[in-house]
This record gives sequence, structure tokens and C-alpha cells, in this order.
Amino acid sequence: MSLITWEVLGHQRPEAMLLPIRWSKFTVYYEEEKKGVSTNDPGSEELAPDNQNVPINVDTKTDQRLPQQSSSASSRSAFETSVEQHTQQKVDVENQESCMRALIDPDEEYAYRLWIQSLEAMKNHHAPDADVEKALSGQHQPTTNAPGNTHVDSLLQQIKHPVDHHLRLIHIKGQVPAISVDPNGSRFILKKLDTATTGEIVMLYNEITPLMKSLIINVFANSVILKLLDYGPSVYTRKLIGNLKGYVLDLSLQLYGCRVIQKAFEITDTDQKVEMAKELGSNILKCVCDQHANHAIQKCIEFVPPQHIQFVYRSLRGKVKMLSSHPFGCHVIQKALEFCRDPQMKQALVTEILESVNELSVDPYGNYVVQYIVEHGEPREREIIVLKFDGRVMQMSHEKHSSNVIEKCLIHGSYMDRKRIIVEIFCAAGGTTADHLLGMIVHEYANYVIQRMLEVSREWQVDVIVKLVRRHEAMLAKYPHGRHVIAQVERVVNARAGLPGSVAPAPPQFP
Repeated sequence: MSLITWEVLGHQRPEAMLLPIRWSKFTVYYEEEKKGVSTNDPGSEELAPDNQNVPINVDTKTDQRLPQQSSSASSRSAFETSVEQHTQQKVDVENQESCMRALIDPDEEYAYRLWIQSLEAMKNHHAPDADVEKALSGQHQPTTNAPGNTHVDSLLQQIKHPVDHHLRLIHIKGQVPAISVDPNGSRFILKKLDTATTGEIVMLYNEITPLMKSLIINVFANSVILKLLDYGPSVYTRKLIGNLKGYVLDLSLQLYGCRVIQKAFEITDTDQKVEMAKELGSNILKCVCDQHANHAIQKCIEFVPPQHIQFVYRSLRGKVKMLSSHPFGCHVIQKALEFCRDPQMKQALVTEILESVNELSVDPYGNYVVQYIVEHGEPREREIIVLKFDGRVMQMSHEKHSSNVIEKCLIHGSYMDRKRIIVEIFCAAGGTTADHLLGMIVHEYANYVIQRMLEVSREWQVDVIVKLVRRHEAMLAKYPHGRHVIAQVERVVNARAGLPGSVAPAPPQFP
């Protein structure tokens, strides 16, 4: 582990790592600065980067990469010599500061390449980051002219108006919560997370976790937390989610808090999922009918093993009809039908729906629950639904919500289910005329039922519709929905002829 990583994690560095061979110059400067030892001490020595223990006097600059004094300095005037010495001391300070900033830079590989290239290149690269070591140590205030001249304001100014693109997450150590609630700061953290080191990710967890409950309801910090949860390690993820204990219900009812609760259900371990589910279980119906918490309940049903949340399903029993007609409850009922693994419990929920299928089919929200059973339910359940529609098919075809249910029955029903629906439509006028079909063709909702009939009906049934449309094509073309049916007829006819670009109708299913 590198020097900077040990310091970020807050560990004491092993003595064996104090003078790494390839970073000896950085280490000497860094350790001497911390101990207050002058770098101009003739007795100070360091290891050469070529792995040779060659004594180097920092003041005389014998290393060829450091600025060297002219050999003819003794012949100059005393004034010139004094000026040169003063300038050289300034260069020494700048070089020392550059080395310290390079040591602190998380991108050590790049900093080392600059060191090999030239000390001047390294100094120029790290010059804009003069406040980095101060931000890391927390001992000094920045020198930038940020609003209020505070540390956080200074960092936000650097983020909003970057001088270069080398600002890293490590540079905001100690200020992560304050930075994350700022729009620019939040975007900075989200962007840098993609290239963050393990040490930087751990740093974010350590600073965010203690303030989790206040940051989670902030629109900007919330985004940071959601993305941070995707970047483990699992031990820190568990600790962060563990801090939500006792607040799961309240956070689920909150706009931004419910997002983190959903994420927690997706990624955490089963034991924590069960604990969170139990907290929601204290008020299941309130959550189901809440615009935010219903999403948390759906995630609970989806990601918690069913044997641990039987109390959720028991809370729904006897209230399925009411919840299916609710704008948020209808989603929870569909999720429960999808993930319930107890046959008896699932059958009890479905039975409540079948008993009220006619009412739910015309409901703005309940129709989606009926459509779900038609599409994903058992054949016997579809048959019961179609039988309950007997004598009401024409009326349902002309209504906005129930027409969708009729379409689903035509698409997913058996041959006998389709036959019952199609025969009822054809015989609606006593079987003596097909004029009532013209009304369906130009109707804003019923025309979709006719289009589905063209796709799934038997050949003679399709011919009845095709002949009717061809006979009244001029009149039907005056209506926008009529034109849709005409286009569908052309596609079906072309499919029969084997022409390209057409969609063949689905073959009828025989019993």
C-alpha cells in the first residue's frame, strides 16, 4: 500500500515504508517538513532513485535534474552572488513544495513519471494544487478568494472553475458531506466515482455514514449516496445501510429517502433486507397507498425471500379489490402476484380479483391488474374472466379501459376464449347485418379491438371484416381511426399474398 493510501485510511505507516527506494526524494522532503528539519542541512542525505545509496547534499544540488549553480559564481560581484543565493533559496522552497504535493497526489504513477522527466515538469504540474496538502492536513485555510474564505467555499470554487483536471476525491477529504449537498460538488463526486481508488471510496463512506440520515433526504447528496452504494466494499455498504435502522418507514415515505431504501433492498444482504421489511410491516397499507413508499414495498416483495415477508401478503388479503383500484396500490398487487410463491396465498389474491373482474376492468387502475392476470395467469383464470364478460363484450369494447382488457383476451386467450368474444361481436346485431362493425371501426377505442380480431381470427372471420372495409372504404377513409383499420386490412391481405413488409396474423389456436 502506498504512503498516501495509508494516510487516507488513517493507519500508522510501517517503518519499512518510510523510505521507499523510488520515492526517496519525496519521502525525505516530506518527513523533514513534518519534523521541522531544514533541507539545507549539509548532513542530510537521501537515496538516489537508481537504487544506489549515493549521498546527495540537498543544498548543493548535485543531482543533475535539480538546478545547479554556476562554477564561475566566485568571480561575480558580492551583490550578484547575494541575489543568486536568494533566488536559489526560493527555487529550493518551490521544489520542496512540488515534491510534497507529488507525494500527496493519489495518481502516484503519473507523478513519478513527471519526476523522472524533470523536476521542472513536476513543479509546473502540481503548481495549481497549492492548497491540496492544506486540505488534506486540515491545519491551514486556503489562500483562494472564495466566498467567505472558508475551506468548503474554496473547494467548491476549484470544482466550479477548475484550473486543471487533476482534482481528485482525495482533495475534498474532511469536507465530503458539505460538498455533496452542493449541485456542483455533487456532480463532481458522481463523475470522480467512476475512477476513484479504493481509498477514496472508503473515505466517502467514512464521512457520509455518520450523517446518512440527514444527507439522504437532500436531492444532491441523495444522488451521491445512490451511486456510492454501487461501489462497495460490502463491509462499508452494510455499515451505511445499518445506520438506517429505525428510520426505514419514515425514509420510505419521503421523496428522496425512498430511493435509497429501494437501492438498499436491491444490494444488501438478506438479514438486513428482512430487518428493513419488518420496519415497513408496522404500517403496510399506508406504504402501499403512498406515492413514494409503494416503490419501497415493491422492492421488498421483489428482493426479500417470500418466506420472510408472509406478513406483507397477509396484510393484502381482503383488500385486493380496494388496492387494485388505487393508483399506487395497483402496482403493488401486480408485484405481489408476480413474486408470491405460496400457491394458496396467490390463489386467495387472484380469487378476490376474479370476483370483481367486471368492476375492475372498467376502472382506470384496476384494468391493469386484470390485464396482468389475463397475460400471466393460468388458462383456467383466463377462461373465468372471459365467461364473466359474456354479454358485455360490445359495451366493454367501446370503453377506454375495458377495451384494453378485451384486446389482451384476444391476444393471450385460448381458441375458445377468442371464439366467444368474436362471435359475440359478430352477432351483436342479431347476425343479420355487419353495420355495427362500421361503428366499431371508426370508434376511438373499439377500432383497436377490430384490429386485434384481424390478427387472431380464423380466415373466414377475417374475410367478413375485409369485405366490409373494402365495400365502405371511401367512407371509412374520412375517419382517422377508420384509416388505421384500412391500413391493418392491407397488411393482413399482403401477408396472405406473401408480400414483403407485412405482418402475418397469428394462427388460431384449436382446442
